[in-house]
Amino acid sequence: MSTPVKTWSISPRKPEGGAPKFMGIFECPSCKARFRAAVESEARVEETVSIKNMVERIKVIKGELMQTLKNLREKIKTLETERANLMIEIEKLKKAAESRVSALESEVNMLREEVKSLRELLGYTEEK
Repeated sequence: MSTPVKTWSISPRKPEGGAPKFMGIFECPSCKARFRAAVESEARVEETVSIKNMVERIKVIKGELMQTLKNLREKIKTLETERANLMIEIEKLKKAAESRVSALESEVNMLREEVKSLRELLGYTEEK
């Protein structure tokens, strides 16, 4: 017999009737029709063991996921710190570049003035 889709317990009618019995809903693999039938106690024990195994597996998976989450949070924090440090370094480099540009502009202006004064001193006229 296949595994039931759903199971439930049925209490005995008489108090001395013994252990509760189980019923289940089964599905025909070929026509997909559903029907009720008694579930053997062995099958119920196997199902309980299977559920316990599944619960244990879920706990293990949950632990692994929690560890993965912790690792990812640590990596995110590290990357955010690195990003902040890189942004600071970029700003410093921008300031250094702007300073260098300013120095070069003033040097070029001084050289232009020097060229102009040398032309005047030597009597050269600008060719057009």
